[in-house]
Amino acid sequence: MLVKEILPNLALQAYIKSYLIVRFDTPIPKEFATKPYPTRIEQSLNFFARGYINNQNPATGESVRVASTAIFGQQVCRLNFETIFQPDFLMLMVNFKAGAMHRLLRIPNQELTTKFCDAEPLFSTEMRIVNDLIANAKDEVEIVGIADEFFLKKVRALKNDANQIDKIGELLLTNPTHFSLNWLADQACLSPRQFERRFTERMGISPKFYSRINRFYQTFLYKETNPGTDWLTVALNFGYTDYYHLAKDFKQFANTSPKIMLEQYARRPEVLFKFFEPHRSASAYRTVIIDT
Repeated sequence: MLVKEILPNLALQAYIKSYLIVRFDTPIPKEFATKPYPTRIEQSLNFFARGYINNQNPATGESVRVASTAIFGQQVCRLNFETIFQPDFLMLMVNFKAGAMHRLLRIPNQELTTKFCDAEPLFSTEMRIVNDLIANAKDEVEIVGIADEFFLKKVRALKNDANQIDKIGELLLTNPTHFSLNWLADQACLSPRQFERRFTERMGISPKFYSRINRFYQTFLYKETNPGTDWLTVALNFGYTDYYHLAKDFKQFANTSPKIMLEQYARRPEVLFKFFEPHRSASAYRTVIIDT
C-alpha cells in the first residue's frame, strides 16, 4: 500500500509539479472508499492503471466513471472520488504547473474547465500503452521512469513557448502580496482585458477566480494542519473580512460548512490507513488576493 509524491526528471520540472502514485492492494471498507475533493488549483493527467474511480458531484448527485487515462481540467466545485477495486488499485497522477497543460495540448484551457476527458483523443493512442506499462511496473521507480520517458518525448517536440502569464500563474499560487489586475497585466506587457483573456485561455479560469480558489484551498489546508487555531483567526490571516466571508467560500467550493468539510476530509482513505503526511509546514501556506 503506497501513497507517494515524487518529483519528475529535472528536464520536466518546468512543466510538471509532481507525480502522485497511489496504490492499494487491500480493499478499503466501502464507507471509507469515497474521498472528498474540495476545489483547488490543479490540472492533471491521470493514469488509472488498475481499478478505476467514479467522479461524484455532491451538488447535482451525478456520478460518472472516469476514463482509464483522463485529463482533469481546472476544478471549480467540490467533487467526491469513489475508488473501485478490481481487485486492486494503482493510479499515477501527473500534476502540471501553471499553463503547462495548455502548452502540451495547444487548445484553449477553458474548454477543459470542470471536465474529466478521455486523454487518448487529446494526447495519442500511445496513452493506452503507457497505462499498460505502469500497470505492470515492479515499483514506483519504474513507474516514474515510464512517465518521464513519455513526457520527455512530448516536451522535446514543443517549441520554447514559455510565457510570462504562466509565471504569473505560479506567482499567484505562492506569493502572499495583494496585486491589482492592472499591475499583473503590466507585468505581462498587456492591457488588463488582454491579460484576463489570455490568462483564462492558459489557466481555464479568470485570474480573480483563480485567486479565490487558491485562497480558499490554502486556508483549508492551514486549518487542517493547525486545528488549534480558531476559524476567525484563520479567516483574517488569509484576507477574509470575517468568518462568514470564509463560510461563503466553503459553501461554494466545498458544498458544506468549514467544520463538516474538515470532518469529511479526515476520513479519506490515506488518512485512515496512516499514509497521510502533513502537506507542508504552516509557514508555507500563502495566499494572494487580486484587487479589481
